[in-house]
Amino acid sequence: MYIGERVEGRNNRLVVAGAGTYVDDVRPEGCLVLAILRSPHPHARIRRIDVTAAEGRDDVELVLTGESLLAAGIAIPPSGSYANFTPRMTVKHPLAVGKVRYVGEPVAAVVAHDLVGARAALDALMVDYEVLPSVGNALLALEPGAPRVEDEWPDNVMVEYPFEKGDPAAVLGATEPSRIRRGTLVCNRIASTPLEGRGLVADYDPHRRYLTCWASTQSPHILRTLLAGALDLPDSSIRVIQPNVGGAFGGKIPMFPEDIVTAHAAIVLKRPVKWIEQRHEYLPAGGHSRDVRCDYEVAFAADGRITALTTELIADIGAQSTFLGWLMAIVSAGCIPGSYKVDDVRVRLRCVVSNRGPWQAYRGYGKEVSAFFLERILDEVADAVGRPRDEVRERNFLTPDVFPYEQPSGWITDSGDYSGTLAKVKDLIGWEGFAARKAAARAGGRRLGIGIGHELTPEGSSRPDSLLSGTDSATVKMSPHGDVTVLTGVTSPGTGNETGIAQIVADCLGASLDRVRVVQGDTELCPHGNGNYSSRSLTFGGSSAHLAALVVHDKIRRVGASMLDVAPGEVRLDGHRVIAPSGAEVGFGAVAATIYRSPHARHMEGVEPGLEVTRTFKMDNVHHQPEKDGRYNQYPTWSFSTAACIVEVDEETGVVRIEKFALVHDSGMVVNPLLAEAQLHGAITQGIGASLYEEIRYDDAGLPQNLTLREYTLPGMRESVDIVLGHQSTPSPFTMMGMKGVGESGISAPAPAIASAIEDALSDLGVRLTEVPFTPARVWAAIQEAR
Repeated sequence: MYIGERVEGRNNRLVVAGAGTYVDDVRPEGCLVLAILRSPHPHARIRRIDVTAAEGRDDVELVLTGESLLAAGIAIPPSGSYANFTPRMTVKHPLAVGKVRYVGEPVAAVVAHDLVGARAALDALMVDYEVLPSVGNALLALEPGAPRVEDEWPDNVMVEYPFEKGDPAAVLGATEPSRIRRGTLVCNRIASTPLEGRGLVADYDPHRRYLTCWASTQSPHILRTLLAGALDLPDSSIRVIQPNVGGAFGGKIPMFPEDIVTAHAAIVLKRPVKWIEQRHEYLPAGGHSRDVRCDYEVAFAADGRITALTTELIADIGAQSTFLGWLMAIVSAGCIPGSYKVDDVRVRLRCVVSNRGPWQAYRGYGKEVSAFFLERILDEVADAVGRPRDEVRERNFLTPDVFPYEQPSGWITDSGDYSGTLAKVKDLIGWEGFAARKAAARAGGRRLGIGIGHELTPEGSSRPDSLLSGTDSATVKMSPHGDVTVLTGVTSPGTGNETGIAQIVADCLGASLDRVRVVQGDTELCPHGNGNYSSRSLTFGGSSAHLAALVVHDKIRRVGASMLDVAPGEVRLDGHRVIAPSGAEVGFGAVAATIYRSPHARHMEGVEPGLEVTRTFKMDNVHHQPEKDGRYNQYPTWSFSTAACIVEVDEETGVVRIEKFALVHDSGMVVNPLLAEAQLHGAITQGIGASLYEEIRYDDAGLPQNLTLREYTLPGMRESVDIVLGHQSTPSPFTMMGMKGVGESGISAPAPAIASAIEDALSDLGVRLTEVPFTPARVWAAIQEAR
């Protein structure tokens, strides 16, 4: 059996050796370079763009503006349908038409012989702007009479999403004031910052009328469909190839304005064109996440049990773009109250546009926001009733016997044992003996603290009327020599899921793992699939491969049994062999040769010829027909984790050092623990970065304040911490083998755990942290305020 084994990632040695092929390594003969002119203003009318000087350069082949693309019929109309809310939408333009709405918005593009010439041509473009009043954050955008980001809208609210369960107003009204707490919590804006930026190479063959694109993308088939719609081409006239991808974290889910512009330029010029994002472009314009404010009111009993909760969420989603990151705010709202049983709940979300950069998907996809808010509220309740923070969580957790459980949002949680992960992580961190250690450190002039944080991570997002709809396909085929190839619609941005898929197929077939090859990321070769997002690669891609492998397995079993003169039910498949009870055996190669070479012979009677099968998997626990059954659920599986950490706080500077970090994770049945742990290490590190260092800052006018990695601090090796992991398995009743996703787990729990630990280190001061990240300046200010 390979499932459950710690098999090394198949591409690890390739990429570590520098032998991978990334999009910038793709260099077709005669390839030109595209560069983008971006807006320097948060909000401005475009009066005129003078392209004369740029077009007059000998090394420039093409200059494009929003108006020229519009004249070519290129614009992105609103699309999709949404359950329980109706957003305001606008026509989107790859290059700005009429006005710009954020710093970094694409305004014009030039195609030149090389990057130096392209940049020089950008400098030659003359844009006459009329600067307009701007709104630099959501609160300003909500003020009466605020400048409107979208001229056609009556205000700056894109969507409201309210829901309610029970009667929280009545419960709050009947609760004595000492058992009520109110406050405001803030998750500030961050960016995913993968090692490799975005990029696309487009090559158009006018003779075949065929466009080939190499893209650093998470979803080649989706990108193909969206490009076909934008460029008015048949899907069959576009091929998208995903080479190696240097990280994505949701930030490369298509489609981007630059993708459309690059492909259009290649078609116009009938030559290859390449666009590679530069880091200075990425931070203001590559897409952000979080930036959510929560005003809450919570009522609780004397033992810490929450009796009512209301939350008012304001999400600053920035300006509209082709990105779909704004849906993260819906997920933040839908995950309240998450792992906790609260019978009376009201949630109201407002997504507000501003002149900040647009949101784009990022690992966590809104779940990290709800986790921070809920865990901070739980800590406040625990302190209010004078009970340990772990005990109050235990008192409020949903218990294993209530699943499947319908959240107040209507979403259906599949399974869970939240108390189990809490108990295990307390053992890993040394919870019981920490009080004595803390006291000894304090006597020595050091401030140590311990904290916990819980996360609930719904995965496998399956939206209605969407290309991200919750299915995926795979083809499993065996060659005449018995070698197995898996063609899958899911992709890997460096996560290693191709290894897990190979393990699933090898076990299903009884094949040798080293004779199973997995091919991904090519729309010409692979069956239609949705790619990589929402921790779906094994739950969807592995399951579809499993279904296809079952058919191949049955055929090998029947023909092999006939060759061994026994009944099919008597043989077993193992080690790339069909084995009879007597020990007689025949190799897969011989069986496959019989199927291909002798389809009319005795062993093939009643057997369909060929060894190539495609299957598509559709997940249970997805409900898109509320008019029929009153149910709506877009997340079929719900992983969860509990984290604990020990920190040291320097009260004179506000600097926080993490001494130890532990996390116990539950994603049901784990196919490859080594790959799961690698994912968790990366996610935890990203979570720590967002907790202590990372923040995209704007002023009130919408001007970004940190445009380079010198000002946007990322954790490096010096900030690496001791991470201890534990696993628990609560299988999902809705998936093959009980699998759940793991790719987004581990990123949400660090912030509340670290906040809790900092407060514990400063418990004698009564410090309360309400805004993440916990930079030295914020921690120091909280200490001064408490003093």
